[in-house]
Amino acid sequence: MSTIGELERRAGIGSSPEERMAFWIRFRHLDGSECLKAGVAELNRLVAEREAMPVTASNGSRPKPAKLRPLDPEEQQALQAHAAKHGRRWKSILNRVWMGEAPHDDAGTLRRLCNSHGPSWLQSYRLPKTRLPDGDAVARTDRGSEIGDGEI
Repeated sequence: MSTIGELERRAGIGSSPEERMAFWIRFRHLDGSECLKAGVAELNRLVAEREAMPVTASNGSRPKPAKLRPLDPEEQQALQAHAAKHGRRWKSILNRVWMGEAPHDDAGTLRRLCNSHGPSWLQSYRLPKTRLPDGDAVARTDRGSEIGDGEI
């Protein structure tokens, strides 16, 4: 078992008080042991992510991160429900929630998704197209409007 300091070092968190506070501040809304558990889980995720990356050649190119597992139906449904609840800014709201800001409505599935995939994944994620009862496809755009491929 590692100490918190060792986990922080392996995760790439700097040793200065400012760098450590910048990491831990996002868990401030959680109480005592829950704060610690969430922080340790994120440190373990960061360590695993760092240690999964292959060593790069000296050509200056960045290594590609390990491929993330696909979302299960429960995670897709949770993201769609969050998007429906928060509208066109759902990603920025969820990202802020994952960083510890209000409304703190990311319990369960969305929190696990944050721990497994992380905030940077969220930026590139796109909601899947949904089907209308008549079979036409409808996609939600980032602006919250709907685009259908059926007749107007």
